[in-house]
Formats: sequence, structure tokens, C-alpha cells
Amino acid sequence: MNPQAAAGDPRNFAERYETVLVPVIFEPWARGLIRRAKPQDGEHILDLACGTGVVTRQLAQTALAAGSLTGADFNGDMLEVARNSAENAGIDAQWVEASADDLPFPDDRFDLAFCQQALQFFPDRPAALRELLRVVKPGGRVAFCVQRELSCNPLLRAQANALDKHVGPQAGDAVRAICSLPDGETIRALFEEAGFTEIDVEDVSLELHHPNGRAFAAGAMGGMHTGDKLSRMSDAQRRQCVDDFLTGLGDCFDGTAIRFPHVSNVITARA
Repeated sequence: MNPQAAAGDPRNFAERYETVLVPVIFEPWARGLIRRAKPQDGEHILDLACGTGVVTRQLAQTALAAGSLTGADFNGDMLEVARNSAENAGIDAQWVEASADDLPFPDDRFDLAFCQQALQFFPDRPAALRELLRVVKPGGRVAFCVQRELSCNPLLRAQANALDKHVGPQAGDAVRAICSLPDGETIRALFEEAGFTEIDVEDVSLELHHPNGRAFAAGAMGGMHTGDKLSRMSDAQRRQCVDDFLTGLGDCFDGTAIRFPHVSNVITARA
């Protein structure tokens, strides 16, 4: 992949997100959340703000015999990728277009719910958590991960800085929004106020990597919501944007591969 191809990629954001970001970032986090939550056979499981369905697919790759798998997201394009990917893999799952603060499920529907890298984007976080509590059975579990601040996430910091320089602060702000809920005690208070119990918040760092740093950087830039803006640049401008992204990674880029810490708060709790 080269910067020109990434910026001019005709696929929609959800498709680019699935092919570029999911394998490197979201699959490892999904596996980590699943290990912590220890899903059991027969459980009804919700993948909240599921995006392209990575948690559900990772669950299906285990030996788990779930009672049901349900993914919910407000973004129809993301759900379409999730649905198609699940069908292609022979995964039996339900995909529902819904906002996190207005879920179309009955009370006490699920035994376990996952939500990765989405709580920070919910417009009404308290309402979303109260709604989640409603649809999870008493004693049921939830497992979340929420990005920590830019200062401990070099990939996002380099990306925000490169977008600031080459596209503008609004583009950089799209990356900074990923890190908009970094404080563990603030998160704990949100869960407590919603009515969850046995709340554990842990600072967790995964070491993630991609063997071709330039390909990943080009794809990540084109895979952001800012990809349309990059497409309006000249080839030289796009190359410089990717170069500055990689330079900003410092020791995380060895000239070929990238290897970087990705730090989040991981939250587990009971309904």
C-alpha cells in the first residue's frame, strides 16, 4: 500500500477501518477483553458499539458455544461490514442498528456485554451505561476498554500531530477524541453512578506491531474520517504527511516495521 492508494481508496470508512486498523489494534484488544471476561457456554452476549464486529468474530473463533451473539452499533456502514464478515465466516449473530443510550432489547437480555474503544464517543455516557445496566441480567458482567491519553500512546500522538500540520486542527481533533476519557477514576464514577458493582479499572498496555510501518501509516491516514481531505492533496503532500507521521513515532519505527505501546483503561464490572 502506498499513500496515494490509501488516500484515493474508493472503499468507505468502515471498509478501510476493517482492513487497516482492526487487525493491528482492535483484534488484540478484543482477545484481551475476552480473556478477562471468561465467557461461558450458553451465555447471551452483547457486542456494544460493535463497529465491524471484531469482538463477536473473536468470540466465534474460541470454543465457546454461546447462547446468542448480538452486535449493536449506530453506524449502518460499520454494521454492513460486520454482517458480511460474519456471514462469510459462517458466524450466527444478530446485528442491530441502535444508539447506546436507546437499545431495542428487553430488560435482563444479556449475561455479558463487551464494549471496546467506544465509551469515550457516547454523547450521553451516563444514559448509555444506565441503558446497558438495564439490558444486562443482575449479576451479569461487562468488559470495556477506553483509550488513555495521547502522552502514553505514541501512535495516536504522531497521527494527531501529522494531521494538525497537513490537514488542520479539526483533523487532529478527530484523533484526540479517541483519548477524551483517559482518567480511570472518572470512568469508575460513571459506572458507580449507573449502578454497576464490583468495578475494576486497570491501566493496561499492549505492545502492537505491523511489519510494514509505511503501509500501515498510509492506510491509517486514509482510514481516518480525514481520508477524503488527504485525497485532495498532491502526491508529494501525502508522502510528506506519512513521513511526518512515521518520524513522529521516534523509536517505535525502525525504518521498516512499527512496534508501539497502546495503552487503555480496562474496566470490568457486574450489573
